[in-house]
Amino acid sequence: MGALKIDTEAICYLTNLVEKLVSQKEERRIGRAEFAHMLNIEPETLDARIREGRYSRPLKDGRKSYWMLSYVQTIVKQDEN
Repeated sequence: MGALKIDTEAICYLTNLVEKLVSQKEERRIGRAEFAHMLNIEPETLDARIREGRYSRPLKDGRKSYWMLSYVQTIVKQDEN
C-alpha cells in the first residue's frame, strides 16, 4: 500500500468553512399563509400586492414558496407606518 498524502492547507480551509457554516444563524422561512396573517390580510390580497409589485415574489424550494423572516419583518414594519 502507498502512503496517504494529506493536504493540510485543504484540511484547514475545509475546517474553517465548516466552522463558519455552523456559526451562521439559519433564518426561518415564512410561507404565504403566515406572511398574510402577519400583515392581517387575506392570502389573496397578498397575491395581488405581489402582482402589483408592492412585495417581492417568493423564493422557491421545489414546490414550496417562502420569504425569509427578515424580509417579512421589514414589510410588516413598513405596513404599520
